[in-house]
Amino acid sequence: MLLRGDVLLGSTALCILALMAPAIAAPDSDIAAESKDEKRKSADDSAPQAKSLGKGVSGVFVNSSVADSGYSPGFVMRGFPGGLTLFDGAAHGFSSEDVNLSTVDHVEFYKGPSAMLFGKALGGYGGSANYIRKAPLAERFARGTATIGAFDVYRTTFDIDTPLDDAQTLLFRMTGFAQSVGGFVDFMRARAVLVAPAATLVLDNGDRATLRAEYRAGRFVYRDGVPASPIFLHTPREFYAGAPVNEHERPRSADFTFTYEHAFDADWSLTTVVDYSLNGNTYGWFLGWGYDGLHSVTLGRPVRSHFAARNFDAQLRLNGRFTTGDIGHNVFLGLEHWDYFYGHDELFARDPLPKIDIGAPLYPLGVDYSGAQWANGAARAWSRSVYAQDLVDLTPQWRILLGGRYDLLAQRETVFDPFGALSGTSSSTLGKGTRGYFSPRAGVLFRPGETTNLFAAFGRSLIPNISVRVRGGDAPPPQQDTQYEIGFEQSFPEYKARLEVGLFDVTRDHVAITDPADPGGFYSLVTGRQHSHGVEFNLSGEILPGLRASGAATFLHAIVAKDSNVPSQAGSDLLGAPRRVFSVSLDYRPEWDLLRGLELGASYYYASAAEATLPNVRGFTLAPQQMLGASLGYRFDEHWKLDVSASNLTDRPNFTSSGALYRGEPRSISATLSFRY
Repeated sequence: MLLRGDVLLGSTALCILALMAPAIAAPDSDIAAESKDEKRKSADDSAPQAKSLGKGVSGVFVNSSVADSGYSPGFVMRGFPGGLTLFDGAAHGFSSEDVNLSTVDHVEFYKGPSAMLFGKALGGYGGSANYIRKAPLAERFARGTATIGAFDVYRTTFDIDTPLDDAQTLLFRMTGFAQSVGGFVDFMRARAVLVAPAATLVLDNGDRATLRAEYRAGRFVYRDGVPASPIFLHTPREFYAGAPVNEHERPRSADFTFTYEHAFDADWSLTTVVDYSLNGNTYGWFLGWGYDGLHSVTLGRPVRSHFAARNFDAQLRLNGRFTTGDIGHNVFLGLEHWDYFYGHDELFARDPLPKIDIGAPLYPLGVDYSGAQWANGAARAWSRSVYAQDLVDLTPQWRILLGGRYDLLAQRETVFDPFGALSGTSSSTLGKGTRGYFSPRAGVLFRPGETTNLFAAFGRSLIPNISVRVRGGDAPPPQQDTQYEIGFEQSFPEYKARLEVGLFDVTRDHVAITDPADPGGFYSLVTGRQHSHGVEFNLSGEILPGLRASGAATFLHAIVAKDSNVPSQAGSDLLGAPRRVFSVSLDYRPEWDLLRGLELGASYYYASAAEATLPNVRGFTLAPQQMLGASLGYRFDEHWKLDVSASNLTDRPNFTSSGALYRGEPRSISATLSFRY
């Protein structure tokens, strides 16, 4: 299932059967063309908004403290944490990454079997978000925004696009961003800047070569949340459960992407993508952070960590169409090589910091790292892969899909811990291994009429267990997810409406769990299993002239199916996996000349009670989330527009949990002035 932002991109069934891995494969297909009327993205649309992104997508839960930020929130998809962060179909390693939305044109949510073979076997975890970045266009414009919001939000963005020659063969685009954000929690403050130039050369034969670069830097105080104990549900919302003097971060990153697109003819095209990214950070944390069972937060020994990572990804993608007799084929073939490296080092202070009293907090003014202990290590993973699929048009009513991916995956990790600060005992470890994995995918689509689609699909994926150490020196096997999905889509052209229903079942194997013989958590066993199943609904339509309504609902049950280390976890609901999630939104653009330019919006979001800990503790659940939002926009002319939005109008705390508890943002209002010339 492919969803674009908060709006469905084409029918569920068509997208499940149409998309393999790279997003570039889709535009050349008839299937993608059928969905153009659903994109509804005008040339002057602003970037996706953090406060609303993902909330109108069934199967997606925003498991983070959503704020008025220029960065994307984190997602839980079909009960599992969102997979790797994708940029135009490529990932920058094996973990999620903060995404600056000022550089993003739109977001595609891949779920179910359509997520399984995206890029380098990335699917997993039930789905992934693919951020499609702004590319140079053959037009001249300059856009900008200025935002002021609650909790000291100040943000500016710019977007400049221009051809550099009269023939429009050399196109240039530059996006930029600067932000300063406070917070409702004491000591919270974040500053960040970004600049991203891109240039495209259009050759005489229509080939396109694009080079894009991006650099960003920031500094902020990290928010731990609060320990997962019922008492913290009632602490003042300003309470900070840590030592800000140790928990500031300084992230830096750079990314370079080269893309070459060549069309042999109207049916066959070839795309080459090379992506190289670097990122690093320095941050603080604590050994022993938690709750003392009385009235204080324990901090334990302070740690300062530094890490650096680089990721190289090269893909060659061939997309084409042909017929054999009366049978049509939409084929796709991809080759990929990727190489990921991660290095880290830590300093461990010898003495713990004092506890922080909930009622009368006193925060340390400094941390002494003299005579500190240390540890370091490095991890690397690389693969050579091939993936292919054939979407076969048997008849006008029947389509089938057959595809698969083979990854020759190699992993290596070293850890040197002479003082036993990480592992509990003095240790030097080495893990390595090379194995091959095949990930199949299949589907069938039946179209009994022009407005009805029925489908069934299957897919399997893998995600390497990077930085997971097992005894014996071998590299751990990767996580492997198996998904099944069936559903239907029904459109009602006379009402400009569409209904979609999907049932899914996801099993995640080879989950890393703590080795029972190592309670410190340094070594792991890869024997855990998690399972999720449920049903999703999407309904949208124009109920009155100018008034469009959309709704999404998800019913799921995601649990720990097996854990040999903590047997009591078996049967526990996964964190960040409420069993019911609903969203409704209304958008109204009056068609009367007197009110032309006015835009009104309202939204309601609900997520049922969720578990706060693993294993689930009887009686300790988080209250349902409810968020009521409203927006007002007015376009003065073709150049200027003002948008005012309000979120969480009822001022609910809306806690989420990922092992620690996070209080959601209180009631907030922001205003954005936009211009375009």
